[in-house]
Formats: sequence, structure tokens, C-alpha cells
Amino acid sequence: MRFFAGPRLLVIDELGYLPLPGDGASALFQVINQRYLKSSTILTTNVGIADWAGAFGDATVAAAMVDRLLHRAAVVGIDGPSYRLRSHQSHSDNLRKGVTGPAG
Repeated sequence: MRFFAGPRLLVIDELGYLPLPGDGASALFQVINQRYLKSSTILTTNVGIADWAGAFGDATVAAAMVDRLLHRAAVVGIDGPSYRLRSHQSHSDNLRKGVTGPAG
């Protein structure tokens, strides 16, 4: 627990992307609770806050986490194409232009 509670900033990326194992939601709550009002935490997730109970399998633990995380939080919603696919899309567009463009 000290490993996760110690850093001034903890970044948890893609929370909820994979299901948490058995007591994973409880362990995550312990981390969030230890850090609450002491350190900064950044979470990225594709699971809406309203769906956390289902994603974590425990509505009570999910509600307690949300309570601590949203107190003094800034929530940033991002909607649009994937950042990771940006270079792929650019490459694909360039290939498409080369195929459909004028012959040189």
C-alpha cells in the first residue's frame, strides 16, 4: 500500500478497461482512500461514472471511490477520435491521396 500511497501524483490509466479481479475494487478503494486529501490522483477511463458500480462489481465500493475522487476534482470529458490512432489516420490519408492523386 505504501508503494501506491507514497507518490505525490499517481496516474491510473484505462481504469475499467479490463475487469478487476475478485477483490480488486476493494484494493483500489484502499489506494484511493489512503491518498484522499493527501496526494493527487489522475484517472483515465472509458467507463462513465454512472457505470462504475457494474464495472467494479460492488456498488458500495464504487460509490465510496466516486465520493472521494470527485471531492475537489476536475473532471475532463474527452469525446472524439482516439489520440493513439491519430498517426495511423494521417498515414492512411497520405496513402489514400497517393493512390487517388494525379500520376506524376
